[in-house]
Amino acid sequence: MTKRFYNLINLLLGIVIFAGLIQTALRFVLGSSLFVQGSFLTFFVVEMGVSLFMTAFVMKYYWLKQYKPVFFTAGLLVLCSLIHAGIIYSTLSNLQQHPLYLTTLQIQVAVSLLYGLCLIFSNSGKRFWLRTAGIYLIIISLPTVLSIIWLLQDQSVQTAAAIEQFAPWVGLFASLSPIFLILNFRDEARGLEEHPNTPAANSFSEQWYVLAIIMGLAVFAVGFKLAHDAYWSRHWGDQNFKQTKELADKFEARVFVGSKGDTLYYRLLKPLNYDTTKKYPLLVSLPYGGQPGTDKIRQLEGAAAAELLSSKENREKYPAFIFVPNCPAGSGWGGIPGYPSVDSLVYEAITSLNSEPGLDVKRRYVTGISRGGYGAWNFISKRPDLFAAAIPVCGGGDPSFAARAVDVAVWAFHGEDDKNVPVSGSREMIKAIEKAGGHPKYTEFANEGHNIWYQTSITPGLWDWLFAQQQD
Repeated sequence: MTKRFYNLINLLLGIVIFAGLIQTALRFVLGSSLFVQGSFLTFFVVEMGVSLFMTAFVMKYYWLKQYKPVFFTAGLLVLCSLIHAGIIYSTLSNLQQHPLYLTTLQIQVAVSLLYGLCLIFSNSGKRFWLRTAGIYLIIISLPTVLSIIWLLQDQSVQTAAAIEQFAPWVGLFASLSPIFLILNFRDEARGLEEHPNTPAANSFSEQWYVLAIIMGLAVFAVGFKLAHDAYWSRHWGDQNFKQTKELADKFEARVFVGSKGDTLYYRLLKPLNYDTTKKYPLLVSLPYGGQPGTDKIRQLEGAAAAELLSSKENREKYPAFIFVPNCPAGSGWGGIPGYPSVDSLVYEAITSLNSEPGLDVKRRYVTGISRGGYGAWNFISKRPDLFAAAIPVCGGGDPSFAARAVDVAVWAFHGEDDKNVPVSGSREMIKAIEKAGGHPKYTEFANEGHNIWYQTSITPGLWDWLFAQQQD
């Protein structure tokens, strides 16, 4: 092995660290919403490709140095990491957690710990920086081990939110772990010749360098695109926050404690010129939220129907109670397999509002966009007794439960070219309800993607239709 070989490995390790730091920095800014950015999947694939390329050279080093236990455990770790990466890719592509996610994560962490132990206690442990790398690897694996144990004992929304709080820090320290390998290869390179001895070997070495540089440029390019998307996501998030803050200020902040001791924060707006002798419908507007657990305002983001119908003009035209539950970080309203849900708690909170004077229990409506759209489908599939009508927008559900919602009036909306939530989610639910004997309404906007709320909100007759619905 030559100095060029070690310098090439260190170049690749530097690129891997760079990619890891980009992802970590953006996760500190956006939290878990980083993973739903349109360019994240591309970044993830490029990052994995560079890591695999780098690992191949590191494993060659282990083999030539006769570090056999480390070589084989590193190979096993690569295999486990590839499988887990495939699970992550499937999760992000389908916007639902793969059922094997936690299992493959456990296996990957176990093999990672074994790899760390081999670096320490096999013959590779004679080298200071390799032994240090093993110790560091075991230390940074411990938070993940504790998180897995915690999740296996309690898969509640609160647990997921708590884990998400320190996950970026774990990612930061994990992204720095290749530093010890860099220091090891720096020491190995000292005193070695600068160039291979033959023109053929020299040409071969240069080809690897060119490929490594191309990979570095690719990481920079996709990282820049991801950072650009993250910037605008944060920018529009700040703009949305202003609107959400204005929305929240109109509503009364309340707290509901469920039968199991779980807490739900929510906002309630009573009808304009509220008269307790009259009957008013209840509109449940599900936000897509999912913002940090300490930010009760941002957790209301995406309650578009509440924002629209809380204007003075619409409050006069459609007097109603408007209910907006907070969407805690790492949770949703159900309908997304493998994703934590607070739906049962929301059902209890909705039922508790029956005591509000003038609330008409036969005219409860639910609507939501994206995650809220999934929730709307889920609510009427699980608790059709609670709702007279629903407007799911860009959502999806489980068609096997659709027959339960056959007596609920539905008007669903979706964009034909939606890349965030496949349009098949709405189509399949509509088809299943029709097959069960229902008569749902469905509007699909041609050549439109995920952002169709404006077109939905101005659909002629939509709100008159909604507020005319009631249960028998």
